This record gives sequence, C-alpha cells and structure tokens, in this order.
Amino acid sequence: MKKENIYSSLDILCKEAIIKAGKISINLQKKLDIKYKSENQPVTNADIEINEFLKKYFKELTPQYGWLSEESIDDNSRNKLDSFWCLDPIDGTRSYIYGKPEFTISLALITNNRPVLGFIYNPTTEEFFFAKHKHGSFCNEKKIFVNKKTDIDNSSIAASSSEIKRLKKYSFLKMKEIKKMGSIAYKIALVAKGEIDIAISFTKKNDWDLAAADLILTEAGGEIKSISKGKIIYNTKDLMIDSVIASNNALVEKLKEKIE
Repeated sequence: MKKENIYSSLDILCKEAIIKAGKISINLQKKLDIKYKSENQPVTNADIEINEFLKKYFKELTPQYGWLSEESIDDNSRNKLDSFWCLDPIDGTRSYIYGKPEFTISLALITNNRPVLGFIYNPTTEEFFFAKHKHGSFCNEKKIFVNKKTDIDNSSIAASSSEIKRLKKYSFLKMKEIKKMGSIAYKIALVAKGEIDIAISFTKKNDWDLAAADLILTEAGGEIKSISKGKIIYNTKDLMIDSVIASNNALVEKLKEKIE
C-alpha cells in the first residue's frame, strides 16, 4: 500500500516528529540522568526532553487541540477543547535505562473519550505502528492483524517481569512460558501485529500508557479491556485504568472468565 493512502498530511507531520523524538532517545541513552518520581517510577532526561520537544511541536502544529502527557502538569485543556494529544514520551523507562529494545514513544489523539489516531514507535527496532479510526492498523506501512487463536494453552503471553509471579498463581498459567517485556504499549502493538497473542497487566495504567495501543489493537481486529470493569474509557477524572487484557475477542473473554 502506498504511503499517501495511509497517511494524511497531519499524520505525516506527526510521524516525522515522533521519529525525531526517537532519535533524541537514542542519542541520550548513553548519557542518562535518572531521577525517581517515586520509589518505583524512574524518569530520565530523555523522558523530559522528548516531552518538551513534542509538546512544543504539537502546540504549534495543532493549537486547537489540548495536551496531556505523563511528564507534563495537567492543564485541563483535555476538558476544555474537543480533542487532545495524549503522550507517553518513553513507555518502558526501565527497559530504556537497561538498554533493552522494548521501549516506545506512544502518542494518541483522543476525541469524545476515545482515541482516533494512534502512533507507537520503537526507536531501537524502528517499528512504527500507526492507526486511524476506521482505517486499519499498520506497522511500517504494512497492514497488520491480530492472531485468531482461541486456545489459551497454545497462545503466547507477554507481561512485565514484576507480574509473572502473580500470573503463575493461576493454575491454567502455571506451566506456561510468559514472555517478559516492559512497555505495555509495545506489548499491545505486538499483539496487533500478530507476534504475541496476549498482553496482560494487573498494574494500574494511565491514559498515556494505553490510548495509542488501544486504537492500534482495535483497528487490527483485537480487543482491549479492563479485567474488572470491561470497556476502557479515556479522559476520566483520575485518568486511571485498573488493569488490562489485550488479545483477540475470543481470548479476552476466556481470560476474563478464568481470572475473575
């Protein structure tokens, strides 16, 4: 499929900016300044620099849209304007710090509590995921689709290393090999691409963790749900999602039943 059939002019400008942000992450990886927002929440100079670069870029490119980011103070523009950009400058900061090729830049445009544009970029592997509402999902301009497996036993599962023990408490998962991977956005993008069958997390997430991945997965024929609450709604008061299962529709329902 030709590039012009996938991207509009706005989408192309978004892609160019995100790839530039990816170069920032690679350039800073060997000269990191690491701080902690809390005991388990590292933040690097790359998180901050990418955030500032993309915030300035999109404020100038689309002043009609609001802004929300993990590394910006919430200015409530997400509630004052019809649409807003939702950014995680580096999803998988620990993976980034340890030099693992699993971190991503994740950006979504949200309208009426749902993502309508989604971009996920892995600067190390140079995988660029893109989705537009009702237009499908793509990785490096090739259309992607979720796998159609229906048997959990024959399905691959990815989760963060901190959640493996909890998953292994479920008898139906005790003997399964679970792939350890940090970035939730990347895990879900790989489900959309058909390289992984299931991504799961019991850890609370924010809108910027999931919005772009949600659209990319949905447009690839998959489904993403909160384990306890079902459908995920964005731009809530607290911006929190309690948990997530991402796969095809059949596997999501089977996993929810078994876990609940």
